[in-house]
Amino acid sequence: MQINNYEKFLESINEDLRKIFEYQKEYIYCKKGCSYCCERGDYPISELEFKYLMLGYEKLEPDIKEEIKKNIKKLKNGNKESYVCPFLINKSCSVYKNRPIVCRTFGVLTEDAKGNPSFPFCTTKGLNFSKIYDKKNKRLSSELVYKNNFKIFPKIFCLSNKVVMNLPLAKELGIDFGEAKKMIDFLIK
Repeated sequence: MQINNYEKFLESINEDLRKIFEYQKEYIYCKKGCSYCCERGDYPISELEFKYLMLGYEKLEPDIKEEIKKNIKKLKNGNKESYVCPFLINKSCSVYKNRPIVCRTFGVLTEDAKGNPSFPFCTTKGLNFSKIYDKKNKRLSSELVYKNNFKIFPKIFCLSNKVVMNLPLAKELGIDFGEAKKMIDFLIK
């Protein structure tokens, strides 16, 4: 029941996210094969998201599962603050349909806890929003928006896990996300 309701929830937020990404498409350079966001992160997820992620894992071919297990073993001895997602195989998400909310929302311009624009970390690598990012002052540059002839001014969205998990639809569907922690803490026991 919980997973079915979570899938209904994902259908709804996926549609909202599709619209958000479409709205900001001229600033977003994500495409198949770009996996920078999967190569460095701490990936905060909830218990429910982890269960859903593992449902996707269970459907994988045995050789892919084995590769993921090897990746998880590497994590046990590596940096646990920022790491490559163990589900990233050949620069592609092996559990894409079952990926957590943090993965679904990454890439757009969001706001931090103080309400200020928060750029995805790939901005400094010349990717999303890089053409409007003032590197010197570490902020959004209106001048660069106009200089680069963008059609729309970027909008800031509040898409933190906390906000998304507390959307009215989650409450309406009776979704209990459970405890949230880094993905690595679920994987390494």
